[in-house]
Amino acid sequence: MKKKKLGIIIVVVLALAIIAKAELKYNPSARILASVINFSETTLNSPDYLAYNIDLKDLFINYTNADIRYSGSAYIKKLKGFPYSISGSIGGERSATQRKFSCKSNLDVLVLDVGELDVYAQDKTIYLVAPLLGDISYGFDTGSDLFLTAPNLTNDINHQWFHENKKNIFNFVRKIDIEKTENIYVDEDGTESEEFKITVPQGEGDFIWKLLGMKAPDHDIICSIFLDEHNHTRKMTFDLSYKTKGAYISILGKNCSTMELYAPLPDNEQVIATIKRNGNTNYTNSFTNNITYTTNLGGTYSFDCNTLLNYVDDGIKFEMTDFSVMQNKATLAEGYVKGKIATVDNMGDVFNGTDFSDVTIIDWDTIKNDTASFVDDVISKARENVSIFNFFD
Repeated sequence: MKKKKLGIIIVVVLALAIIAKAELKYNPSARILASVINFSETTLNSPDYLAYNIDLKDLFINYTNADIRYSGSAYIKKLKGFPYSISGSIGGERSATQRKFSCKSNLDVLVLDVGELDVYAQDKTIYLVAPLLGDISYGFDTGSDLFLTAPNLTNDINHQWFHENKKNIFNFVRKIDIEKTENIYVDEDGTESEEFKITVPQGEGDFIWKLLGMKAPDHDIICSIFLDEHNHTRKMTFDLSYKTKGAYISILGKNCSTMELYAPLPDNEQVIATIKRNGNTNYTNSFTNNITYTTNLGGTYSFDCNTLLNYVDDGIKFEMTDFSVMQNKATLAEGYVKGKIATVDNMGDVFNGTDFSDVTIIDWDTIKNDTASFVDDVISKARENVSIFNFFD
């Protein structure tokens, strides 16, 4: 009799295991829930995770969305049209509330002090003020918002938050629309994952909007999650078309190590930015970054760098190593920057009274279609105005 009961128990256990496995394989809601558990228990603890060891709440509120001041040094080892290295000190401020940015630098060529090169920005316009070039000033209307803000998180996205919201997450997954598609994503290590398209109906997910410090949107939210056979998230894509048609943000990689932002621009142009964490450097936070802007003529401008971030008592130390600015395959500039960022209370005017009302705003199309001529024109004016540059000839 005991053997018969034991046999029944074994059969029941096996049946439950088969059912559970089938649910995790074929039930979209069960797979999404499994992926959330996997993310909170595994991905968050991986050194490859994009925000590993970073308090996103602190980073967004006290740095990204706050008034900050920075200082440091820069070294430009290569600059198109100028055969000498440039070094110097830099310092400036950025205010999210004023929508202003300043960067002042005092530069040296070899052992000679050649003066200042200042960069400012407001709303969508960048200003270049170059006393060292004989007070040459330029303004560039980028047509894009230069002061985007991050969510004002009310809690860090950590294991504790997932634990405290287990019930909310379970109920949320039951109410959203989940559709398995035929799309397959292949990760950089060759792993294939299946797409689940998710629609969050308007009015759902209050606990998520509370976390993000945002008002609940007045429309549905569309996103996609790609899961491998172990229900491990390999890619998440959030459709931002409600802001800019075709725009999106993706988090991808085995342990969500990379972020990709894509935005279409007017006149069939586009910009893509990627940030990838280098998890093998555990003494600090290390990232590889790229921004690529593609013009409507097929040409590209790109900015690449490696970034190191390290929290200190009164701010963040940073190093931007091996940065390069390219136009197609031609190098415009190379160098590095290092310094420190700190939050500032009661910041005064970022421009400190500097007036740009008389600065001529150059049409960006003029520069992107003939960058070489623009650079040659700047260098030519510099040689006319500053005799020190003729000394190097």
